Amino acid sequence: MTRVGVMLPRDLPANQVLTYARRAEQLGFDELWVVEDLGFRGGVAQAGAVLAATSQIVVGIGILPAGARNAAFAAMELATLAQLFPGRLIAGIGHGMPDWMRQVGARPASPLTLLREYTVALRTLIRGEPGPAAGHYVNVEGVIIGETPQVVPPIVLGVRGPKSIAIAGQVSDGLLLAEPAAPPYIRDSIERLASTASDPDPWIAAA
Repeated sequence: MTRVGVMLPRDLPANQVLTYARRAEQLGFDELWVVEDLGFRGGVAQAGAVLAATSQIVVGIGILPAGARNAAFAAMELATLAQLFPGRLIAGIGHGMPDWMRQVGARPASPLTLLREYTVALRTLIRGEPGPAAGHYVNVEGVIIGETPQVVPPIVLGVRGPKSIAIAGQVSDGLLLAEPAAPPYIRDSIERLASTASDPDPWIAAA
Protein backbone atom coordinates (compact mmCIF):
# COMPACT_ATOMS: atom_id res chain seq x y z
CA MET A 1 0.00 0.00 0.00
CA THR A 2 1.36 3.40 -1.00
CA ARG A 3 1.38 6.04 1.69
CA VAL A 4 2.23 9.72 1.30
CA GLY A 5 4.04 11.66 3.98
CA VAL A 6 5.56 15.06 4.61
CA MET A 7 8.70 16.12 6.48
CA LEU A 8 8.62 18.64 9.30
CA PRO A 9 11.43 21.14 8.51
CA ARG A 10 14.13 21.02 11.15
CA ASP A 11 14.42 24.81 11.30
CA LEU A 12 10.70 25.59 11.44
CA PRO A 13 10.12 28.04 14.33
CA ALA A 14 8.99 26.20 17.43
CA ASN A 15 5.71 28.11 17.64
CA GLN A 16 4.76 26.80 14.17
CA VAL A 17 5.56 23.12 14.66
CA LEU A 18 2.20 21.94 15.98
CA THR A 19 0.27 24.12 13.55
CA TYR A 20 2.25 22.54 10.71
CA ALA A 21 1.51 19.06 12.02
CA ARG A 22 -2.21 19.69 12.37
CA ARG A 23 -2.35 21.15 8.87
CA ALA A 24 -0.56 18.11 7.45
CA GLU A 25 -3.19 15.90 9.02
CA GLN A 26 -6.03 18.11 7.74
CA LEU A 27 -4.59 17.89 4.20
CA GLY A 28 -4.75 14.11 4.35
CA PHE A 29 -1.10 13.14 4.60
CA ASP A 30 -0.63 9.63 5.95
CA GLU A 31 2.65 10.32 7.73
CA LEU A 32 4.65 13.21 9.15
CA TRP A 33 8.38 12.77 9.72
CA VAL A 34 10.30 14.75 12.32
CA VAL A 35 14.03 15.32 11.95
CA GLU A 36 16.76 14.87 14.54
CA ASP A 37 19.89 16.79 13.50
CA LEU A 38 22.62 17.83 15.90
CA GLY A 39 22.06 21.40 17.09
CA PHE A 40 18.37 21.48 16.24
CA ARG A 41 15.50 19.62 17.99
CA GLY A 42 15.32 16.18 19.54
CA GLY A 43 13.38 13.60 17.56
CA VAL A 44 11.62 11.86 20.46
CA ALA A 45 10.40 15.12 22.01
CA GLN A 46 9.10 16.38 18.67
CA ALA A 47 7.33 13.09 17.98
CA GLY A 48 5.59 13.15 21.35
CA ALA A 49 4.36 16.69 20.89
CA VAL A 50 3.12 16.06 17.35
CA LEU A 51 1.37 12.83 18.30
CA ALA A 52 -0.42 14.60 21.14
CA ALA A 53 -1.47 17.50 18.91
CA THR A 54 -2.96 15.27 16.19
CA SER A 55 -5.33 12.32 16.16
CA GLN A 56 -4.62 10.04 13.20
CA ILE A 57 -1.46 10.86 11.30
CA VAL A 58 1.46 8.45 11.73
CA VAL A 59 4.61 10.11 13.03
CA GLY A 60 8.04 8.93 11.96
CA ILE A 61 11.33 9.84 13.62
CA GLY A 62 14.07 10.21 11.05
CA ILE A 63 16.56 9.44 12.30
CA LEU A 64 17.89 8.61 15.77
CA PRO A 65 21.65 7.96 15.58
CA ALA A 66 22.65 4.56 16.92
CA GLY A 67 24.90 4.98 19.91
CA ALA A 68 23.78 8.50 20.77
CA ARG A 69 21.37 7.02 23.33
CA ASN A 70 21.65 3.92 25.46
CA ALA A 71 19.58 1.23 23.75
CA ALA A 72 17.52 0.44 26.86
CA PHE A 73 16.56 4.05 27.51
CA ALA A 74 15.83 4.62 23.81
CA ALA A 75 13.58 1.56 23.86
CA MET A 76 11.76 2.94 26.91
CA GLU A 77 11.13 6.27 25.16
CA LEU A 78 9.84 4.64 21.99
CA ALA A 79 7.77 2.08 23.87
CA THR A 80 6.13 4.84 25.89
CA LEU A 81 5.15 6.77 22.75
CA ALA A 82 3.83 3.57 21.17
CA GLN A 83 1.79 2.80 24.29
CA LEU A 84 0.24 6.26 24.38
CA PHE A 85 -0.38 6.46 20.61
CA PRO A 86 -0.90 2.89 19.35
CA GLY A 87 -0.12 2.26 15.71
CA ARG A 88 1.00 5.83 15.06
CA LEU A 89 4.78 5.65 15.46
CA ILE A 90 7.66 4.65 13.18
CA ALA A 91 11.20 4.86 14.56
CA GLY A 92 14.09 5.45 12.20
CA ILE A 93 17.60 4.52 13.27
CA GLY A 94 20.83 5.30 11.44
CA HIS A 95 24.55 5.83 11.69
CA GLY A 96 24.30 9.58 12.27
CA MET A 97 26.44 12.03 10.35
CA PRO A 98 30.11 11.08 10.94
CA ASP A 99 31.25 14.60 11.84
CA TRP A 100 28.41 15.05 14.30
CA MET A 101 29.07 11.72 15.94
CA ARG A 102 32.76 12.57 16.30
CA GLN A 103 31.83 15.92 17.83
CA VAL A 104 29.88 14.25 20.59
CA GLY A 105 32.36 11.42 21.10
CA ALA A 106 30.00 8.73 19.81
CA ARG A 107 31.59 7.72 16.47
CA PRO A 108 32.38 3.98 16.67
CA ALA A 109 35.30 2.24 15.01
CA SER A 110 32.77 -0.04 13.29
CA PRO A 111 29.50 1.78 12.52
CA LEU A 112 28.06 -1.36 10.91
CA THR A 113 28.62 -3.46 14.03
CA LEU A 114 27.07 -0.80 16.23
CA LEU A 115 24.06 -0.41 13.93
CA ARG A 116 23.39 -4.15 13.91
CA GLU A 117 23.78 -4.56 17.69
CA TYR A 118 21.73 -1.46 18.46
CA THR A 119 18.86 -2.39 16.15
CA VAL A 120 18.64 -5.95 17.46
CA ALA A 121 18.67 -4.70 21.06
CA LEU A 122 16.06 -2.02 20.44
CA ARG A 123 13.62 -4.33 18.70
CA THR A 124 14.08 -7.05 21.32
CA LEU A 125 13.50 -4.71 24.25
CA ILE A 126 10.44 -3.00 22.75
CA ARG A 127 8.82 -6.42 22.38
CA GLY A 128 9.25 -6.92 26.12
CA GLU A 129 11.86 -9.65 25.75
CA PRO A 130 15.08 -9.78 27.77
CA GLY A 131 17.92 -7.82 26.22
CA PRO A 132 20.19 -9.89 23.97
CA ALA A 133 23.70 -11.03 24.83
CA ALA A 134 26.21 -8.22 25.18
CA GLY A 135 27.95 -7.21 21.98
CA HIS A 136 31.01 -5.16 21.21
CA TYR A 137 29.17 -1.83 21.61
CA VAL A 138 25.74 -2.55 23.09
CA ASN A 139 25.26 -4.21 26.45
CA VAL A 140 21.68 -4.47 27.66
CA GLU A 141 21.87 -8.18 28.39
CA GLY A 142 18.94 -9.34 30.49
CA VAL A 143 17.28 -5.92 30.69
CA ILE A 144 13.48 -6.14 30.57
CA ILE A 145 11.12 -3.28 29.84
CA GLY A 146 7.87 -4.07 31.62
CA GLU A 147 5.85 -1.31 29.99
CA THR A 148 5.59 -2.43 26.38
CA PRO A 149 3.10 -1.41 23.68
CA GLN A 150 0.34 -3.61 22.30
CA VAL A 151 1.26 -2.37 18.84
CA VAL A 152 5.03 -2.63 18.43
CA PRO A 153 6.27 0.26 16.25
CA PRO A 154 8.31 -0.51 13.15
CA ILE A 155 12.03 0.05 13.62
CA VAL A 156 13.47 1.02 10.24
CA LEU A 157 16.98 1.97 9.21
CA GLY A 158 17.77 5.26 7.51
CA VAL A 159 20.90 4.19 5.63
CA ARG A 160 22.42 4.39 2.13
CA GLY A 161 25.36 2.05 1.59
CA PRO A 162 24.94 -1.54 0.35
CA LYS A 163 26.32 -3.08 3.56
CA SER A 164 24.02 -0.94 5.69
CA ILE A 165 21.02 -1.79 3.50
CA ALA A 166 21.87 -5.47 3.93
CA ILE A 167 21.74 -5.00 7.71
CA ALA A 168 18.37 -3.28 7.33
CA GLY A 169 17.05 -6.34 5.55
CA GLN A 170 18.47 -8.71 8.14
CA VAL A 171 17.61 -7.08 11.47
CA SER A 172 15.10 -4.23 10.98
CA ASP A 173 11.53 -3.76 9.79
CA GLY A 174 12.49 -1.81 6.68
CA LEU A 175 14.42 0.98 5.00
CA LEU A 176 14.09 4.76 5.03
CA LEU A 177 15.85 6.41 2.08
CA ALA A 178 17.31 9.87 2.51
CA GLU A 179 16.45 12.70 0.14
CA PRO A 180 16.97 13.21 -2.72
CA ALA A 181 15.80 9.74 -3.76
CA ALA A 182 15.92 9.45 -7.54
CA PRO A 183 14.15 6.47 -9.21
CA PRO A 184 17.37 4.55 -10.03
CA TYR A 185 18.53 4.86 -6.41
CA ILE A 186 15.13 3.70 -5.15
CA ARG A 187 15.09 0.68 -7.50
CA ASP A 188 18.61 -0.34 -6.56
CA SER A 189 17.88 0.02 -2.84
CA ILE A 190 14.68 -2.05 -3.12
CA GLU A 191 16.58 -4.82 -4.90
CA ARG A 192 19.36 -4.81 -2.28
CA LEU A 193 16.85 -4.82 0.57
CA ALA A 194 14.78 -7.61 -0.95
CA SER A 195 17.86 -9.79 -1.41
CA THR A 196 18.53 -9.86 2.34
CA ALA A 197 15.12 -9.29 3.94
CA SER A 198 13.33 -12.15 5.68
CA ASP A 199 10.03 -10.36 5.02
CA PRO A 200 8.94 -10.94 1.39
CA ASP A 201 7.39 -7.45 1.34
CA PRO A 202 9.76 -5.23 3.35
CA TRP A 203 8.80 -1.70 4.44
CA ILE A 204 10.49 1.07 2.44
CA ALA A 205 10.05 4.85 2.30
CA ALA A 206 11.73 7.46 0.11
CA ALA A 207 11.79 11.24 0.13
